[in-house]
Amino acid sequence: MLIYRLLLLLKFVGVVLYGGGLVGALVATTSQDRKRAVHAIASPGLVVTWTAGYLLTLQFQLALTEAWILGGLSLSLVSQLALVAMATRERRTLTGALMAAVPFFLVLVLMIFRPRWPWVDT
Repeated sequence: MLIYRLLLLLKFVGVVLYGGGLVGALVATTSQDRKRAVHAIASPGLVVTWTAGYLLTLQFQLALTEAWILGGLSLSLVSQLALVAMATRERRTLTGALMAAVPFFLVLVLMIFRPRWPWVDT
């Protein structure tokens, strides 16, 4: 039980780091600050989140093909790619911000509600 709680805490810290890096990139006024927020805060946060999530799936013997896991991985990758693209440009755009923020919000929804494939026995 202690390992589960520690992994959950680690995953939460990763999500907070990623969210902080995302917000930092969105509110940064210079390209250099955007790059720092993305590459020094959000990217490591995503690695921590993915690592802790993977270790949690091992502990609970969950398939990585669960709907909420696949969705979370895919959407977090989309969000990260949008953040990296935004960091390489001189200007922020509403489209770029939405392409980073909306998938992140949907990942949070998937992590909380954990929809499952109805036809798969686990």
